[in-house]
Amino acid sequence: MAYINASSAVSRVKLVLIRAEDMAGATPVETDFYTAASNTTGAITTVANDAIVVPGLQDVTLNNSTGAFRWKQLDQAGENVITTNASNSLSGNFVLDPATFFGSGTGAGAGQDGIFKLSNDRVQVAFLLAPEGVTDGKKLFMGTGFVSALAPKVSADSPVWVSPITVEVNGDYALGTAAVAA
Repeated sequence: MAYINASSAVSRVKLVLIRAEDMAGATPVETDFYTAASNTTGAITTVANDAIVVPGLQDVTLNNSTGAFRWKQLDQAGENVITTNASNSLSGNFVLDPATFFGSGTGAGAGQDGIFKLSNDRVQVAFLLAPEGVTDGKKLFMGTGFVSALAPKVSADSPVWVSPITVEVNGDYALGTAAVAA
């Protein structure tokens, strides 16, 4: 049996955000987020569309919760069920970095706005989640949605600011394969 390994530098999880309006087409593709990545270090070396590579990820959860409609009939001993639309979301926790959380300036891209402004202004984002890193042939989850659930906190036991983050997915996930490398 093979496992999805996220522990080496090459296979570390990446979460990348851009403004949805900056996508080239109607659905996100890998080159909307970055145009070069290293197959030896696993680093994204050139971002596209002023992308935010979310730093300091502590954990990530990919949620796909298919709904269900259930009913009972008098002529059956068991319940009947059919599935309904899924509620999809991506959540996790990250250590705050001032440049990515507050943005790096004024402009029209995600990196200029920062994660807080994207959430506060309800800007639709496109996301790329690379559960095995961005090296050639690895699977990628992509989609669009809205950043929510930011709740930065700091304490004596945790002297850096940490925040949960959720991307409420608008529609379905798209599954792709990493193909961009330097």
